[in-house]
Amino acid sequence: MNVFSPRAQTAGAKEAALWQSRAEVALKDQSWDDCIAACQSLLRLDPRHHFAQETLATALLQLGQVDEAITAVRRLLEISPRDPLHRLRFATLLQMQGRPGESLREFERIALMYPDAPFSDDARDAVENLERLQTQQILLMAAEQDSFRWELERDPARTLEDNGFYLTENGFESLRQMIPGAEDEFVEETPRVH
Repeated sequence: MNVFSPRAQTAGAKEAALWQSRAEVALKDQSWDDCIAACQSLLRLDPRHHFAQETLATALLQLGQVDEAITAVRRLLEISPRDPLHRLRFATLLQMQGRPGESLREFERIALMYPDAPFSDDARDAVENLERLQTQQILLMAAEQDSFRWELERDPARTLEDNGFYLTENGFESLRQMIPGAEDEFVEETPRVH
């Protein structure tokens, strides 16, 4: 049941059209502050307005507000979860923000969700590059910080997670082979028969 009168619905639609028009003009003119204001007004009227959310993310990024752009793209993914371009944008923004573990997860998700898409090879390349980068960072931290190295030897999975790293299964296995003593601790136990 719609609680708004036809007149109120028409007024709301006109207001939404006005804000969308303002956002489009501001986007074209690259008036980013005006664009953000128009998109936010449009989103107050319709929180699931795809154009407004996507344009808001673009404007925020143009102003260098990467954290806010990430939040906007995350919301865009709630609105349109299967859109591969939004996922690519999200993964790229996470990478730009220095969050390689989260970025790798997203690129990995993209490659799995769209295995035959033209951008899947790029997503897989990004996974490999981010994994290589993180492995270098992990090894450097282990060389410079004794406590990190000891934690890594005792419980690599938890240590990586606690420090914001994420590796694929293959990457994790490769890293374990590079950590002195860690490989011995993770010998898979076979069931014992009594």
